Amino acid sequence: MRGQPPVDIQQLKTFLEVCKTRHFGHAAQNLYLTQSAVSFRIRQLETQLGTPLFNRHRNNLQLTHAGERLKVHAETIITTWQRAQQEVSSRDDQHRALTLGASANIWSAWLGEALGELHERFPDVLWRADTLTGDLMVRRLLERTLDLAVLTDPPKVDELKTVALQPLTLVMAAPAGADIERALTDAYVLVDWGTRFMIDHAKRFAHSPSPVLHTGDARLAMAFVRRHQGSAFLPTSLLDAEPDDWQRIDSYGEMHKTLYLAHHAHHPDLDSLSPVIDCLVRR
Repeated sequence: MRGQPPVDIQQLKTFLEVCKTRHFGHAAQNLYLTQSAVSFRIRQLETQLGTPLFNRHRNNLQLTHAGERLKVHAETIITTWQRAQQEVSSRDDQHRALTLGASANIWSAWLGEALGELHERFPDVLWRADTLTGDLMVRRLLERTLDLAVLTDPPKVDELKTVALQPLTLVMAAPAGADIERALTDAYVLVDWGTRFMIDHAKRFAHSPSPVLHTGDARLAMAFVRRHQGSAFLPTSLLDAEPDDWQRIDSYGEMHKTLYLAHHAHHPDLDSLSPVIDCLVRR
């Protein structure tokens, strides 16, 4: 390994794109590179690390154990570098930068609108909005590459401080004019609102038909339900924005899903973070 050049950011970005696409050609298209350039960067990484990162089979590109381990570190390095660029290049009148994380569901149902309000309230802050899984949010909070996270389940980690936010109200809904019986039996979409929701759902609807789609994206669920005249538990915050397009199926009642705001207990800039937290809690 002595004498090898250091790994650079572009190599790691290329590696992560290949991880995502599982295809050198598709990664090359997404990165606006030639396929040979992508292959060369991966070979460079493998040479520098002294181990294969992918098992190459025909039409089946799989990460090795070393590749899986590198993926975790590469994501952290890229995120940290992007945040450093953001903070260093911020204008003088936008010297603070805060990163918010949430799932696609929570961005759609609650945090997206809240972010607009935060920008109006704190115009001097440069915001970054990341769509992440719950596990990745917890990891990035612990690594301090994420300032705040809104989660559907409270993280049970001593280093993180968590506060409950206002609950989302979820109701069973179908497109206006849809046949209710068919919507519930033939095209039901199960939207994942977190572990506690899934447990409650399994208890309350143990004998319901199997969903034709299981997703963690409420807007994707709405588009699918609208196209196939199906049904799903959707947040009233989204349904209220399109009142003429949806009918609520009252016989299923309401489900209330508490959201949780989390941050590192020893965040390096709690003075900047505290008013943002207060604003979200009071919302």
